[in-house]
Amino acid sequence: MKRNEQSFQEIWDYVKRPNIHLIGVPESDGENGIKLENTLQDIIQENFPNLAKQANIQIQEIQRTTQRYSSRRATPRHVIVRFTKIEIKEKLLRVASEKARVTHKGKPIRLTADLSADTLQARREWGPIFTILKEKNFQPRIPYPAKLSFITEGDIKSFTDKRMLSYFVTTRPALQELLREALNMERNNRYQPLQKHAKW
Repeated sequence: MKRNEQSFQEIWDYVKRPNIHLIGVPESDGENGIKLENTLQDIIQENFPNLAKQANIQIQEIQRTTQRYSSRRATPRHVIVRFTKIEIKEKLLRVASEKARVTHKGKPIRLTADLSADTLQARREWGPIFTILKEKNFQPRIPYPAKLSFITEGDIKSFTDKRMLSYFVTTRPALQELLREALNMERNNRYQPLQKHAKW
């Protein structure tokens, strides 16, 4: 069952690979695909003029997330963009991360990869460890979809889950000490049911 869930997650992420989310783009009544496509072109021109000149940006589909628009909503629905080529999505996300602050008509917005809910949760779970490694200049990254990679002793190491990372750091005392708290929290949560069972 676990393998089937993981396979489904991987398939769903693969289907979503050419997609990005635009977060924070204001919405209005009567919005359609043409207006959204023009909005995306404006965002690219405003933030990445060089990319607009160099790349042939072709959109396969663009739409809002499927939730009814309400003027009382605090935040606008996300815009999902599907490109004809995955390379365009990757270039756009790369230049967006380099620029750090992306805007639409002067107001901040965010560009992120479109991923399944399970993959997003897996990426969030790396958060505390990612922060520690970044502060200590290990140059961490979370490549697609949810692996953690960082540089240690001149090599790039990648991990698909915290169990693999926990095993690796047992051979690196300094790294183990650095990540002890973040990994112990996970380890305690994982083994708590076993400890309760052992009392019986």
